[in-house]
Amino acid sequence: MMVHLRSVEGGGKFQTIITALKILPFALIIGIGFFFMNGSLVMSATPMENAPVGFAALLAGISATTWSFDGMGAPCYMCGEIKDPKRNMPKGLILTAVVVVLLYVGLTFVSSGILPIKELASSDAPIALVASKLPNIGSAAGTVTAIMAIIVIIGSLSSCIMFQPRIEYAMAKDGLFFKSFAKVHPKYETPYFSILIQCAVAIVLIFASSLSDLLGYFTLVALLKNFLTFGTIFVLRRKAHYQPMWKMPAGYLMAGIAMFMTGTLIVSTFMWAPIPGLISAAIAVGTGLPVYYFWEKQNRKLAANGAGPQSADKK
Repeated sequence: MMVHLRSVEGGGKFQTIITALKILPFALIIGIGFFFMNGSLVMSATPMENAPVGFAALLAGISATTWSFDGMGAPCYMCGEIKDPKRNMPKGLILTAVVVVLLYVGLTFVSSGILPIKELASSDAPIALVASKLPNIGSAAGTVTAIMAIIVIIGSLSSCIMFQPRIEYAMAKDGLFFKSFAKVHPKYETPYFSILIQCAVAIVLIFASSLSDLLGYFTLVALLKNFLTFGTIFVLRRKAHYQPMWKMPAGYLMAGIAMFMTGTLIVSTFMWAPIPGLISAAIAVGTGLPVYYFWEKQNRKLAANGAGPQSADKK
């Protein structure tokens, strides 16, 4: 938190270093493990006893790992603080998607060729188990994997602390959230209030619940947010004033596919977290919509008097 409070550039450099440290161990496991795979094990999975099977179970598994992929679009939240965003944002988003998919698919492929799927699925630390089968790692696999886990968690925390407060900051700046969240530190030029509040709330949630419960509470909300975000394409592209830096190829088609897949994952979330998902979604929508319309109404009144957020920006 302190790193990201003090400097956008410093936070960015720290994130670059920690991301490189995250990727390197996985790349090494994939690169070394590829030469020690057992061809008879690859793609030879059999259903586990008492485990759900079929396409619905697959979708439930994907839904439960939404958070693993949700950060790929996070750089968009910081577009206003990125140098030459018109050139760098598309490159960053495409490169991120390619690297993440290659790492995840590569790690899964290599792991399934080193150990049977049943053994991997029943392990509490499958990556450590795979690493233990590689030469020169062996008994040190547990320690190596623990260090990798710490680096990955720090990197994930750092990225969330970096981008998430920018959402509340942007909303507050547009007059759609509490004004305090739009405060920028006079010296560090970061949205310090938004960062502090988010970290405080996160600490409370960590001590108040478990990781699996938190995933259950927030996965459905994240998917709903994505579903609605994709839907804005159909509305915004019909507005004359909508002139974005980039336009998605086959916009309506791509947005439709994204909404269909996200809707499918929303439904599949009910297979593993029905009650937590419903509770959090009801709270988010039940409180979010009235508050949004309230602030929107206030902004229209202020704009009519020449004192709204847009008027202030122009001045």
